[in-house]
Amino acid sequence: MIKSLKTRFSFKNQVNILLIALILNLPVFSGCDNKTNENPEPKEPVTTTPKIDFAKYDLKYNDLALFLAGKEVSASSPLFEVTKNAIWQAHAKEIGEKWSYLEKERLDSLRMWKESEFGTWDDKAKTVFYPFGGPDFLFAYEFFPDANLFILQGLEPVYKLPDVLSFNDPNLKSYLEQLQGSLRVLIKGGYFITKEMMRDFNTGLLRGVVPVMLMFMAKTDNTVLDVQYITTDANGEFNMNPDAIKSANDVTGNIKGVKILFTDKKQETLKTVYYFSTDTQNESWAKRKSIQNLVLENQPAIFFTKAASYLLHGDNFGTLRSFILDNCEYVLQTDTGIPYRFFTKGGWDYTLYGTYTKPVSDFPYAFQNDISTAYKGAGVKYLPFGICYRWEKGSSNMMVATKQK
Repeated sequence: MIKSLKTRFSFKNQVNILLIALILNLPVFSGCDNKTNENPEPKEPVTTTPKIDFAKYDLKYNDLALFLAGKEVSASSPLFEVTKNAIWQAHAKEIGEKWSYLEKERLDSLRMWKESEFGTWDDKAKTVFYPFGGPDFLFAYEFFPDANLFILQGLEPVYKLPDVLSFNDPNLKSYLEQLQGSLRVLIKGGYFITKEMMRDFNTGLLRGVVPVMLMFMAKTDNTVLDVQYITTDANGEFNMNPDAIKSANDVTGNIKGVKILFTDKKQETLKTVYYFSTDTQNESWAKRKSIQNLVLENQPAIFFTKAASYLLHGDNFGTLRSFILDNCEYVLQTDTGIPYRFFTKGGWDYTLYGTYTKPVSDFPYAFQNDISTAYKGAGVKYLPFGICYRWEKGSSNMMVATKQK
């Protein structure tokens, strides 16, 4: 009995000693090779992407973006005092309520959807080409937040920002209310109406597309670093070299484009959005070598459009359509973009989402029999949000396409 107890006691002690040794990572067996523990392999140095040097930039543009977005600005900004005024506070409240609705009704579902559906896209695809998008940085960024270059185009004008803003300016209240009003269709349907933008963006203290783009950047938690203006030559071509862009900042007229530098929440990557105010019909697009080169020099590129008025259905935009199909590796669009038949000819893998119904009454000629038939077949996937002209949830459509290698 004593021997049995000794044996059990000895075994229990051995187990405890072994457990303690394992926890402390001590060598417990004299015959084992412990070179790995004694001489661990050197670890690879941890490398981090350099942060953005904010000292190089005048953050007055970011303060303006925050101001327009109804968000708190820097205490050192001249706009800080303006935010104490009831005019701005009413604006901040209105914008906040509208944005909460947009987040709940559309953006939250959009973000989850794109995470699940764009997973196989090339990580190197960092360029988004968005003709007919106007100043809609918002949806370009929401669909492609990892992109580093956004190329937007529209007919809406570009104006220089005023050097000074004051709440005593009689135009400020009307502009802020106008800015809120310009969002009513975007909030409801996810797009702008060109005619309304042409009217709204040509009057008031803050004219043109730049203020709207800055507001979107602030609302998506990006930091605006610089705003640079772009002029055109006698032939309407954009002056894109750095010296021309630098000198354009001192020009009051002939501004037809803008280049905005920004960085996202991580503040590790310098990103750029261009907006070009130009026509893209065949004759015009053939002359826009500067825009074409931006796409060609920054591939692989993504073509994105959602409320394109079915312009790419017509022969007048055939040159632009061919450029997109030849030079973009990925496509995200509604039926208002490139006609479905151009993807069924071969060379593309694609997936249809949502529901296809006849176009709204403004575009009675744009019905596509082939895509209507396709939507009645198998393989169509669910679209969890509404967008474009038929913005009601369950009435919208999108197509994701990838060029075959």
